[in-house]
Amino acid sequence: MTDVTTNRQGLRHQKMSDEVADVLQQMIIDDRLTSGQKITQDELAKMLNVSTMPVREALLKLAAIGLVHAAPNRSFRVMNSTKEDARDSYWMHSMLAGELTRRACKAQGPALAAELLRCLTTYSAAAAAGDTAGLEDSYRAFYRAINLAAQSPRLLFLLRTNLRFVPIRWYPHIEDWIPLSEAAHRKIISAFEKGDSDTAAVTASTHICEAGELLIAHFESTGRWSPTPPPGG
Repeated sequence: MTDVTTNRQGLRHQKMSDEVADVLQQMIIDDRLTSGQKITQDELAKMLNVSTMPVREALLKLAAIGLVHAAPNRSFRVMNSTKEDARDSYWMHSMLAGELTRRACKAQGPALAAELLRCLTTYSAAAAAGDTAGLEDSYRAFYRAINLAAQSPRLLFLLRTNLRFVPIRWYPHIEDWIPLSEAAHRKIISAFEKGDSDTAAVTASTHICEAGELLIAHFESTGRWSPTPPPGG
């Protein structure tokens, strides 16, 4: 007979390593753990107030997706990241988001437009109130409604995997992001109301790429990536 207590302990342990992986991943994306930085299990365990075992498992998970490199001496190094890497992530994000939006519009179109409008209304209210958490929640809700309506679990899995490399939580702190998002979301809603899946898809895809360029410019301004010098410069 299976030991239920043992299984529960195993599940709790697995959940802990997943949570640690999420925290470390966000620290890498936010540049709190910088490109090329050497990190050890002991240092991170002390920082996060957990044992070394879930930290090691978390680091191995991050190594599997290319965020860290595992060295033979039990240390790890954060992989170098460039703005070209960021553009690649946003390009992939835009392709997947565009196709999911196309499928959602074909599947539910006008029926989903009202829900998307509610998300946009909440988003605009949060923007007016300076509610950063509300901005993030309503932005996510807008695309969550689209992604679920697309009924494409494999594409959604790929999108969620790619989002591991996208620092979404920085968006509300970028000045031009709010009006950019509001304009794009209005156009997407209009396309859903008309059942125009092509326009909906192109708008969603273009919006992701434009948001990515805003973020890259923001990180360049803070010194995360040095701007590429002009030819002959």
